[in-house]
Amino acid sequence: MSKPHNSPSKPGDLPNAIRERLFGVWRLVSTEQRMADGTCRPSRKFGPNGVGFLFYSHPNHMCAVLVDPRRAPWKSEDDPTPEELRTTFDHFNAYSGTFEIDPQESSVAHYIEIGIVPNETGESAKRYYKFVDEQLILRVAPPLPDGMLEYTLTWARVTS
Repeated sequence: MSKPHNSPSKPGDLPNAIRERLFGVWRLVSTEQRMADGTCRPSRKFGPNGVGFLFYSHPNHMCAVLVDPRRAPWKSEDDPTPEELRTTFDHFNAYSGTFEIDPQESSVAHYIEIGIVPNETGESAKRYYKFVDEQLILRVAPPLPDGMLEYTLTWARVTS
């Protein structure tokens, strides 16, 4: 992750077609990690049926929330055990901030202002985007974990 600069794109700077296709609410369809050994698997963090929402709004705000729905409920909402908290953290991610689109390389950078991982505050997360029909495909930019060649998240637009 690289440090963000303080001049995210303004909507008027973006090609209209890209801006209009990206803005809105997206629901996670799937995650896929392509491994160096030739196998593919869903994200270990969110599981095969991960649930998530991704929001892009004017002028340049974003928010992402993803979870593995198989997490067990806590015995006490007011007093979770250390193990319950660890399981929640291990299978949940959320962050928000601003974003900037680079239409030349078909990428979007998420500039993290708040998130579940404190170390990521002030960092950026780059994703390469493409649209396939009504889906948004985001590919995580390197560096990736050892043994992972590609990590793709597929999103479907939420309609009313």
